[in-house]
Amino acid sequence: MAKSNKLPGYLGWPIIGDKTHDFLKNPVKFFEKYSEVYKSAIFLTRLFNKPTIIVGSYEGVKQVLCDDKAEVIHKFLADQFSKDNLHSYELIIERIINEEMRSLDKTSPVDIYSFFKELSSLICFTLFLGIDASQSKELIQELTDLTTIQWHGITTFPLNLHVRRHSSLRFRRASDAKTDLLGIIKKQRPIAQCGFVKQVNNVPETNDDSYINSNILVFISSLVSKAIASYLTSFFITTGQNNHVELQEKMYVDKNLEDQVLLETQRLYPPFVCGRKLAKTECIIDGHKVPEGYSIIYLTYAAHRDENIFENPNDFNADRWNEFSKKKLFTFGDGPRSCIGFDIVMSIVKSIVQRIIAQYEWKLQTTDVIQYKWFPVIRPNTPVCVEFSSKVEIRHLGDQHFTRF
Repeated sequence: MAKSNKLPGYLGWPIIGDKTHDFLKNPVKFFEKYSEVYKSAIFLTRLFNKPTIIVGSYEGVKQVLCDDKAEVIHKFLADQFSKDNLHSYELIIERIINEEMRSLDKTSPVDIYSFFKELSSLICFTLFLGIDASQSKELIQELTDLTTIQWHGITTFPLNLHVRRHSSLRFRRASDAKTDLLGIIKKQRPIAQCGFVKQVNNVPETNDDSYINSNILVFISSLVSKAIASYLTSFFITTGQNNHVELQEKMYVDKNLEDQVLLETQRLYPPFVCGRKLAKTECIIDGHKVPEGYSIIYLTYAAHRDENIFENPNDFNADRWNEFSKKKLFTFGDGPRSCIGFDIVMSIVKSIVQRIIAQYEWKLQTTDVIQYKWFPVIRPNTPVCVEFSSKVEIRHLGDQHFTRF
């Protein structure tokens, strides 16, 4: 049946008809509820007191992300993530992992989201600020605190009069934290001896300090480390369950399977459940007319579970990637809105995964259904622990030798 251009859904009255609270509480249940009510994966509602289109179909999300009018990041910035530069970054990543994995507690279960968030933050600070973590523990802690304050402030939503004053204070603190972070970046850039900052400093064309510093701020923000931690947490929860634990040894001997499991983890648990943009002009998304000025919220989570694209979409099935291309995923955007740091993020993720696969077995320490938080990234609502056990034999991963701790 052909889709109507008329948007299903109900806008409701301003303020009293706003559904922001329900959406932020659980965007997945919100989508499931109203897509069933309206019999459509694209529907109209009111969020943040603005007319909003929810897009959850695979084709709809693809169209939103592949809008050819999207702003493309400056070429020189993209060049810093070339394969040649990526190799030098990988050496830094491996060094940090080697040092930090020694702190992995093998005597008791580990809160994996917290562990991976701390590890990925350290990697990001080192890569994008050229910091020697072993010599700069106080600076690392200061950066951690400031990036957390900044993120909490910019995600403050004053949904009612009672919290507006508190939200305003948090926003001001976030603004102050941003100023402090930019000050650290400005001070650190001339003395950086490694990583992205050193590469940027060596490019003659990079004379716009404000532009460069703003992008470094994005790279070291807690959002990046949270996204990496979310991805790794979902991977180790899935492969630590009794019905998937056999994948651990199989992935060690079959790198293709490792890639497939990582892809399936991305599909089922993309770190960012959704994204937002504005319809600057009237447009058609998956057969539905979207008026100019309407907000668009696209749900990556829903698109990755579109039964028109993925058979048995809620089942974990790494074998499906024998047939599918990884380009079918929107975890890191798509088209001109794809993540410029995709390669380096995957380098961090794979380096950590391969190190642990080579040296450990792991098991999820709960059989309960895990409840999730959805913003800013998908992660367990309460600490979820995994128990790591060292393997008996020495593992060799490529040219790098990993010995038992």
